[in-house]
Amino acid sequence: MLAAGGLAGGVGFMAFAPSTLEALIRAGGYYYIAAVFAVFSGYAWRVAVARRPVWATWCRRPGAVGWALLVASLFVLWSDPFKHKILFDEYVLQGTAFQMHAAKEYGTLVRAYDIAGTWVSIDSFTDKRPYFFTFLVSLMHDFTGYRLANIFAVNAVLTPIFLALAYWLARTLAGRGPALLAVGLLATLPLLGQNATGAGMELHNLTMLALVAALAVLYLRAPDEDRLVALVLGTVLLAQSRYESVVFVLPTALVAVFGWVRAGRVLLPWPVIVAPLLLVPYVWHNRVLSATPLLWQLQAGQTSRFSPDYLANNLAGAWGFFFSTSGRLANSWYLSGLGGAGFVWALIRARRWSRRVPRAPLSPALAAALAFAAGIAVNLTLLMFYYWSRLDDVIASRFALPACLLLALLAAVLIDRWGRSGLRWATLGLVGWLLVGALPAMARRLYTDENIVMQEVEWEHAMLARRPGRIFFITNKTTIPYLLWRIPSVSIMNGRQRGPQIKYHLGEGTFNEVIVAQGLRPTSARGEMGVDPEDLLPPQFHLKTIAEKRFGARWARLSRVVAIDDAAVPPLGEPVARPGQPASQ
Repeated sequence: MLAAGGLAGGVGFMAFAPSTLEALIRAGGYYYIAAVFAVFSGYAWRVAVARRPVWATWCRRPGAVGWALLVASLFVLWSDPFKHKILFDEYVLQGTAFQMHAAKEYGTLVRAYDIAGTWVSIDSFTDKRPYFFTFLVSLMHDFTGYRLANIFAVNAVLTPIFLALAYWLARTLAGRGPALLAVGLLATLPLLGQNATGAGMELHNLTMLALVAALAVLYLRAPDEDRLVALVLGTVLLAQSRYESVVFVLPTALVAVFGWVRAGRVLLPWPVIVAPLLLVPYVWHNRVLSATPLLWQLQAGQTSRFSPDYLANNLAGAWGFFFSTSGRLANSWYLSGLGGAGFVWALIRARRWSRRVPRAPLSPALAAALAFAAGIAVNLTLLMFYYWSRLDDVIASRFALPACLLLALLAAVLIDRWGRSGLRWATLGLVGWLLVGALPAMARRLYTDENIVMQEVEWEHAMLARRPGRIFFITNKTTIPYLLWRIPSVSIMNGRQRGPQIKYHLGEGTFNEVIVAQGLRPTSARGEMGVDPEDLLPPQFHLKTIAEKRFGARWARLSRVVAIDDAAVPPLGEPVARPGQPASQ
């Protein structure tokens, strides 16, 4: 295993240049994640079969707990509409899933056309996001056919799985009542509903975290090779679920060693020996990201993704998210309050335990919980140094989900200590929070209804869908959403440079219409509106406005190209002159 670790370090960090790594990831990423998932599934099934009497009995008679989990899952899925929430990240994930489905290649489509009745991707780029989630979505495309709704279906299926895992983890640490309370705390968290009904990878990452923690408990209860392999491979997949989830490799390693101590022998099946090599693609991916600053999406004045300069601002944002009572965030101050009290109580208990001689041995559930709680703490700490991790930002709030899971478990442990009277009061508090906090926040639809750009994209799609014949779309946004709707598209920048080609295809009947999207903004002190200079086309393009609509402070315009002159169009790669700006700089 040490040899495998040394080889993984050399191959991962020193063997290839980033350009070579990008090609390797694009060509082999799909097959790598498919192989790891297949082996993991096999070992997970073996672990499940060995415990068939436990789960089979529960499945036949789920009882009150089963009904409670069902109601909680339905409530989460009802709490927010099924829509894209984080733009354009979620469309990028869908574009990656399409490419993995259609070409078995890791990439995100940016150009595609209908060729002889088949929608063919002819250009893609290597995205920065880990790809286990998109692989699962691509599998659903493989088995059911390509549909945009498949990504929502995956998250909908993950919702009851996550809540069941959260209940099981809480039940290993506390009684049934406190464990159900933990589920209620999570189900009434608006942030969970927002992500369960979106097209993002956050719920999947959260489910994988809960699953790996559950596998850690099972392994420590009865250490054997099958359980260890399921735990280790589950952690490899967790590392491919979100960027920072690789931090859970260390808690898993600690749990594995603790299991060896409990078993009185070292367990090293072959998947565990090669596990360091299975993390090499993650290292490669991170090296490609580090070598491509364009993918960092830094804001003005920022020069690095991680810096101590971001700490103070992010800490203020974290406090605001966890304890805000404004109703403008997808948080739960009730969850934060109970979980925070549970954290303080856990610290007191830990201090008392450390002073006892002899110390009581840690139970398997508690040992696993401590390891993964430390991982979640490291995860949150790492995010506090990240440039875009101010949790009271509605776009960044989703990063708090692992911490919310930990808070729910801490709350369950605290309420279990308080006994029945404490459980009754905590349940009454949950009902109160639901009525005065959760439901009003969910009714506002928080981020969903305030997503102006999403509304603009949906309006453009609706307008294009009404047009007869074949449409070619020149967009002032990313092309990915429209390509997923199977509308051939290019960006404004490429459209400026492709005038002769567009004119040729329009004349040949490849497309019946060419539609252009442009933004409008005030161009005079009197408020007269004009086309945003970023969205201007060369004068050779003659446009006729077909629709305009206001979205917040922004106006959007759709126009039809009625003619394209034969005058020279700037060659590919040269900037286009804009009003008041020379042609070259």
